[in-house]
Amino acid sequence: MPTTSSTSQEHLCLNRALRTLSGCNRALLRAEDEATLLQDICRVIVEQAGYRLAWVGRAEHDPAQTVTPVAHAGVEQAYVDSLNISWADNERGHGPSGTAIRTGQLSLTHNLLTDPNTAPWREGATAHGIASVMSLPLRVEGEIFGALGIGAPEPDAFGPQEMELLSEAAEDLAFGIETLRSKARRAQAEQEIQRLNRALSTRVAVNHALIHADDEPSLLKEVCRVLVQDCSYRLAWVAYRQDNPTEPYHYVAYAGFEEGFLDLAQAWMSGEEGQTFMRRFDATLESGQPYVKQVMRDAVNAADTAALRDEALKRGYVSFISLPLRVEGALIGTLDISAAEADAFDEQEVELLFAAANDLGFGIATLRTRRRAAEAEATIRRMAYTDELTGLPNRLRLRELLEEAIAEARQEHRALGLLQLEVGRNQAINETLGYREGDRLQQAIAARLVLAVGASNTLAHIGESEYAVLMPSGGAEQASQLAQKILVALYEPIDLSGLLLDTRASIGIALYPGHGTDPDALIRRSASAMDQAKRSSTGYALFQGGLDRECAQHLTLMSELRRAIDGNQLLLHYQPKLQIATNTVCGSEALVRWQHPQHGLLPPNDFIKLAENAGLITPLTYWVLDAALGQSYAWHQEGDPRPISINLSAHDLRDPKLLERIRGAFSTWGAEPDWIEFELTESALMEDPVAALETLTQLKNLDSRLTIDDFGTGYSSLAYLQKLPVDSLKIDQSFVIPMLSDDDDSAKIVRSIVELAHNLDLEVVAEGVENQETLTRLGNFGCDIAQGFSISQPIPGNSFRNWEALSSWH
Repeated sequence: MPTTSSTSQEHLCLNRALRTLSGCNRALLRAEDEATLLQDICRVIVEQAGYRLAWVGRAEHDPAQTVTPVAHAGVEQAYVDSLNISWADNERGHGPSGTAIRTGQLSLTHNLLTDPNTAPWREGATAHGIASVMSLPLRVEGEIFGALGIGAPEPDAFGPQEMELLSEAAEDLAFGIETLRSKARRAQAEQEIQRLNRALSTRVAVNHALIHADDEPSLLKEVCRVLVQDCSYRLAWVAYRQDNPTEPYHYVAYAGFEEGFLDLAQAWMSGEEGQTFMRRFDATLESGQPYVKQVMRDAVNAADTAALRDEALKRGYVSFISLPLRVEGALIGTLDISAAEADAFDEQEVELLFAAANDLGFGIATLRTRRRAAEAEATIRRMAYTDELTGLPNRLRLRELLEEAIAEARQEHRALGLLQLEVGRNQAINETLGYREGDRLQQAIAARLVLAVGASNTLAHIGESEYAVLMPSGGAEQASQLAQKILVALYEPIDLSGLLLDTRASIGIALYPGHGTDPDALIRRSASAMDQAKRSSTGYALFQGGLDRECAQHLTLMSELRRAIDGNQLLLHYQPKLQIATNTVCGSEALVRWQHPQHGLLPPNDFIKLAENAGLITPLTYWVLDAALGQSYAWHQEGDPRPISINLSAHDLRDPKLLERIRGAFSTWGAEPDWIEFELTESALMEDPVAALETLTQLKNLDSRLTIDDFGTGYSSLAYLQKLPVDSLKIDQSFVIPMLSDDDDSAKIVRSIVELAHNLDLEVVAEGVENQETLTRLGNFGCDIAQGFSISQPIPGNSFRNWEALSSWH
């Protein structure tokens, strides 16, 4: 008959087994994942049931048939790691856990101190107060997954009823593992279905976009938008290849949560590490395969993209795929997609996305074919209606345009004009220099005429040396003014193979409705007026019209200006520049005057514009340069090294001989580069920013100081300004003069320009300083140099030193 103490011990063992079973079932109900479940079971067995040890070992199918601890409680990690258990039929596989896994049966060690099969673990078990161990096999989905090991502090633990309850707990655990795995598989299957649906939606949406696309940029933008907004990808972009080793791809469209990532990627690609990676990347795409990257799985230890990993993860990009875009067999770029899921882009999703990328490539090819067809159609139409030599409308197109313009003018009850002109003697040029040079002459004439007639009028080339201008609105006065403008534009000879060729024109004008109400009548009567103009000294004539005095005066003045430059009838005055901080004169600006024999001393406003229209501005500039160097030489002889500023026009910047002429002038006077500062208006620079930058760079290579004149009026961008190799900005007087009288708006602009220039390490000059208050305020703003009537009007060179000696600026 059992004793009371033995009965009490059995009750204790049964209670802890029951607590194990109960706690395991509760853990099973709460379990969300396998790892957490196993750890919770071990904790319940030790902390709630009162066993000394609980652990779960997974049977590995490696050559050594090791058992890997995956969860434990009651002992430290180091002890569990030291067990080194196997389920093979050897010494370390004869313990309870190895035996349970190998046999698939419960294995019990009543006393670790006496059982020879537990000798390898006896010392450690004793140290941890473990006297008996039971291991229960865990059979999951028909296969032995591993074993649940339970250690008790007393020998001969685990009676029949306790073993039965613990076996039931082990079976429940195995069932729970199986259930969680089934649940995980279902979740994975659902995710795969979602990803496949997403990829299918992508392909459908891409094809929908292809159907409705009108042009390539909008197609690419729409595809990226669809990928993000409709298909729930994190970021999508399209990059096209380009022949640039440091920037092998450029982005043409993107959508999604970008946050500067593409710029970071572009910068990384330009580095050595990025270029090495891009070579491998391109090789993958050239082979026709997509490039797939799981950031956390692949990139954690990958050196090639480690620099971008953290930035990608910060933005939630966990997976990437780059799909090759091929057009007519050639790789033109990539369709790139990032996803927030670590397991995105499995084989099926990649296959569907790859098909979508192929569809997109086909769509791009179709759009390009359509565009080429449209361009071909436009070319055919252009050939039919456009003069091949000049690119202008031909006679056929002019008649159509004239007919349309007459219809509009008739409906709106307004007048219009047709100007017909004959320029030069092309037949003589062809006979002397050949037809190639004759063609070049007509192209040069056409270029001048395009600038002269303006965008509101239509210029046509209707014969070998004949042109017509359709003026869609205006009467006799407006037509005459336009004729004068054309004559001025054509007055300057054209340099052709070293010959200066006369391009003066005869212009005939016919008006609707006074001279005709149909295209043929206007064309015929403007031609008749052109013949009349050939016999006129003015160069143009209205149909049955007369001369225009203003045009004649302009022509006379242009001719006289040419002689004035050649005959040295011009002179320079010098306006001082004041260094505000020191209150001393630091240089001057050369300003040209014309000593006209009949009209007296003419200021520049009376003839500079005329010089520009007549093509005389560059010869005038070279005269000013030579005269300024002569004055500077005289002042240097007197010990005065201060520089003189001269202005360069837009025409000057286009002169291919500019640098040669400047070097020659410096050599003539033995001048150093710091004798002269060149000022260029902001508007002149913006006429052709690329060419202007090249010319400025060449001037800077001469060690010359450069100033942007009239700053604030030319609409230059800050990005362009940063590229210019200039030394200073001159604030336009339109901002400086009203500083004290326009509610402080001009003052704010001036202050902003000063701060901008100083941030770019540029000196600041203010022109138009007409009073002491303005000068003082400029000084408070930090402006460096001032120029204006408050300091002095322009002074003849021989009076400059005397003026300075008597002024307060020395």
